[in-house]
Amino acid sequence: MLKLILKHPGAILGAVLLHLVVIALFFFSFEWTKKPDAAEVGIPISLVSTDSLEPQANRIAEETSSEPSSEERLKEQQAREEKRLQDEKIAAENLKQEQLQAELQKKQEALKLAALQANKLKEETEAKELEQKQAEKEVEQKQQEEQLVAKQEREKQAAEKEALEKARMEKQKMAEEALEKKRIAKERAEKKESERLARLEAKKKEEAKEEARKEALAEAKKRASEKAERLAKEKAAAEELARAKAEKEAEAKAEKDRAEKEAADKLAAKKAEYHRKWQEEQERKKAEEAAEAKKKSDAEAAARTASLEKEKEGAKYEWGSKITQHVKRRWHPPPGTKGEEAKVKITISSSGFISDGINFQSCSGNTEFCASVKEAFERSEPLPRPPSKYNFSKSDRTITFIMD
Repeated sequence: MLKLILKHPGAILGAVLLHLVVIALFFFSFEWTKKPDAAEVGIPISLVSTDSLEPQANRIAEETSSEPSSEERLKEQQAREEKRLQDEKIAAENLKQEQLQAELQKKQEALKLAALQANKLKEETEAKELEQKQAEKEVEQKQQEEQLVAKQEREKQAAEKEALEKARMEKQKMAEEALEKKRIAKERAEKKESERLARLEAKKKEEAKEEARKEALAEAKKRASEKAERLAKEKAAAEELARAKAEKEAEAKAEKDRAEKEAADKLAAKKAEYHRKWQEEQERKKAEEAAEAKKKSDAEAAARTASLEKEKEGAKYEWGSKITQHVKRRWHPPPGTKGEEAKVKITISSSGFISDGINFQSCSGNTEFCASVKEAFERSEPLPRPPSKYNFSKSDRTITFIMD
């Protein structure tokens, strides 16, 4: 603020004079004389408007045309007295207004003189300021031209960086899409294979159940046959003792045995069918649960893999940015190399050192510029270490840097 005041002394002086003029105007325009109080004069005052004077004069003229009485003459005299007082009051007011107008005119002439002097001083100050502003404008125009050139250069560099970043993001997106397609194809193939294996397993189980059922039926028939033979022997022995009675009992017993055998066969077949259906239902539920668990596990594994890859890529980009900032803080490019650029490819060990040397892919500057870039990387060792969380491979630790 102080520098600005010292830089424009004429403007400050003009402002001070302008404030003094305004203060003087307020001082002289203030009414310092005390107005007389109407109560001190002792004369009764009645206000008469100009609109009421003309009708009153006409009325007096009409009254004078006829012969006035004593009362009328008294009223007329009082009216003339009031009019005279009113005229004297108006004359006093007019005189006072004329005095005030004269004083005001004097004050205005004094203010005009002060304003003319202030304007003259202001014009001189403005002329000096105009010369100074012209010089400052030339300097500012030159600075603006230099800033415009620098801005264009920065915009160009920013556009190039944005194009490189866009290409990298598109490449990354294409790689992610290819990985996603491979994952989907793999999931479909695995799903088909699991379904085929489940069908084969179910078929094998069905065949085993059918074989078991056949064996159970054969065993039941065998037991029934043995039982029939035993009953036949018992029946033959009984027939020898009492043929007539034995025949009746044998027939009844044979009928009962046949009914029992049929009921047993039906019950066994019903139990076998229920057991077969129950086992099939259990196997189907287990197969569905296993397929659903595998599908869920595969989806979670794929999501974790994709998330880890994305997180790893972000960590690599952040690590590369840290290395760029680390190196540029120690880089001293030679003068006159503004706008030049070098593209350097290096492999960084897990301890932060450059393992396979500094490889220039391109360098638009002179030999001193390229040498300063190489010296900056050598001076910056050890570089920021790669994140140990992601176990970067050698290809992950090989990064291309753009020095501009």
